[in-house]
Amino acid sequence: MRQLLLDITEIGPPSLDNFVSEGNEELIFMLRNLVAGSRQDRFFYVWGTTGSGKSHLLHSVNSALLPSEFKVRYLDCNQVEMLDFDVDVDCMLVDNVEKLDDAAQIRLFNLYNHFRESGHGVFLASGPLPPAQLGLRPDLATRLGWGLVYQVHELTDEKKIEVMQDYAIRCGFELPVEICHYLLKRERRDLSSLIGFVYALDKYSLARQRPVTLPLLRELL
Repeated sequence: MRQLLLDITEIGPPSLDNFVSEGNEELIFMLRNLVAGSRQDRFFYVWGTTGSGKSHLLHSVNSALLPSEFKVRYLDCNQVEMLDFDVDVDCMLVDNVEKLDDAAQIRLFNLYNHFRESGHGVFLASGPLPPAQLGLRPDLATRLGWGLVYQVHELTDEKKIEVMQDYAIRCGFELPVEICHYLLKRERRDLSSLIGFVYALDKYSLARQRPVTLPLLRELL
C-alpha cells in the first residue's frame, strides 16, 4: 500500500523552481545561470546529508537542459552498474559519486580532464561529504575540489513544517502540526517525500469524505 502511494503521488518533476532555496540561494543562482547558458563556471560539486536535495538539483539541471541541443547525461552511481562516461556529451551529471568503484573512478577522472583540457563540457557531481572526505582516489578527489564546491543545506524541521502546511493550504485544507511531526519522525524526511504524503493524505481524505487527522494518516499508512 505504501509503495503504491509513493508511486502515484508525484507532485511534478524536480526543477529549480520547486526547490526551496532557503540556505542555498547562491547555489541556486549559479545553477540558474548554468541552465540559462552561462558557461563561465563549468565544474560543480555539491554535497550534503541524505534528504538535503542533492539529487533534486541534478535532476533539475538534467530536465532543464534536455529540451536544448545541449547533450546532457545523468548517472546515478547507486543504480547503474556499468557507468558510461562518454566524452561525447556537453554536460555530465554524476549523482552519489562516492559509490564509484576503482575502474569507474579512473574513467571519471579521465572525463574530467578531457572537459578541462578541451575547454568544453559542464560537470556536476554530488556526494555526502566534501571531496577530500569521500574516500575516492586522491587524484579524482582533487579534481572534484577544483571547481565550485557547495554544501546543500537541509531545511530545518520548522521550515519543512511551514512548507507542508503551505502546500496543504494551496490544496484547500489545513494540515495539523501533529501530522507534520508524525511524518518527520517516522517517514522519509526529504521534502519531496513529505509533500507526497501530504498529497496522498488529501486524496485519501476526499475519497473517504473524512477530515484530515492523525488517525486518518495512520489508516492511510
